Amino acid sequence: MISDRWAEKYISHDGIYLLNHSVGLPLRSLEPTATTDFWQAWRNADSEIWTHWLAAIESFRARLASLLNGEKDSFCPQTSLSSAVAKILDSLPLDKERNCILMSEEDFPSIAFALQKAGGAGYRLKFIPAEADTSDIDIWDQQTTSDVAMVLVTHVQSNNGRQLPVQLITNLSRQKNILSIVDIAQSAAILPIDLQAWAADFVVGSCVKWIGGGPGAGFLWVSPDVIERCEPQSVGWFSHSNPFEFDIHNFDYAPNALRFWGGTPSVLPYVVASHSLKFINNIGVDKIRAHNNELVDRIIQAISPENLVSPIELERRGGTLILDFRDRNQDMIKRLRDAHVQFDVRAKGIRLSPHLCNNGQQIDALIKLLN
Repeated sequence: MISDRWAEKYISHDGIYLLNHSVGLPLRSLEPTATTDFWQAWRNADSEIWTHWLAAIESFRARLASLLNGEKDSFCPQTSLSSAVAKILDSLPLDKERNCILMSEEDFPSIAFALQKAGGAGYRLKFIPAEADTSDIDIWDQQTTSDVAMVLVTHVQSNNGRQLPVQLITNLSRQKNILSIVDIAQSAAILPIDLQAWAADFVVGSCVKWIGGGPGAGFLWVSPDVIERCEPQSVGWFSHSNPFEFDIHNFDYAPNALRFWGGTPSVLPYVVASHSLKFINNIGVDKIRAHNNELVDRIIQAISPENLVSPIELERRGGTLILDFRDRNQDMIKRLRDAHVQFDVRAKGIRLSPHLCNNGQQIDALIKLLN
């Protein structure tokens, strides 16, 4: 049964909020938490202020580890996914004979931009065409040719709502001695993720979407199997094994993923995101996924199949429903906006993402607008 009790935990919103694939709504309890854990600590600042703030970031890393079944030391805070993938590339030696990065034309453009600029170091991009079915492992097998050094795998593609078989792709990559980067921006906190089972080399993500943790709290996970091969070139005192050593003549990489961190870190985004992660972990992703599925299924059953862009099969779709009303699209967009439904539109259609902040009554009202 759809539960309404979770919606009460989120800030009130004028309308029906279905933009959780873009920016998740904040919890009501976020503002007082930020006041206590960030502003109050700053207001009472003393020589131990960084001890307090770094403890908050440690909590962020620990809660990510709990959400994604990984070890805390394998997570490093990042400002964005684009920054994270750029750091990954500049940390690895380049093989001029094997310098291709494979990705899909359906991946998020920002990451492609970062990888294109990394091409200045000798990498080149190879795209799986947008029309190809990237959920088919045979496509990946055909595309991972001998010149491919690394693959980018987007767990849930934002344009089409398609969920990719990450574990099959990382297994294939490992068999071919190809490194893998997995993007979980559209899947963290809405789909179950097990980093131990995936055995990817790198995973990048953000807390701004389904986690509801606001912008700025990105992260990078690095497999213990590859960490010793990584020597990031963009470093700072928090990349050091002992940031407070202060020996200007000695730089020693942190033994874990924190070698990717850099200079003085931001704090507030991680205080906010950590609180949201605690809430998500307490509920459990299985319950969150079930809630989303029930709301999405209710919409799917009420519309014509020809209007559905995202996959109908549960195991192939993410949390976002994408609809295309073709010659009625502009009329439908106006109708939804006039009714204060919060959504967005991309090349393949209208994107709607029900989450814990939504209840059955809201979805019933949405369905009336769609018909």
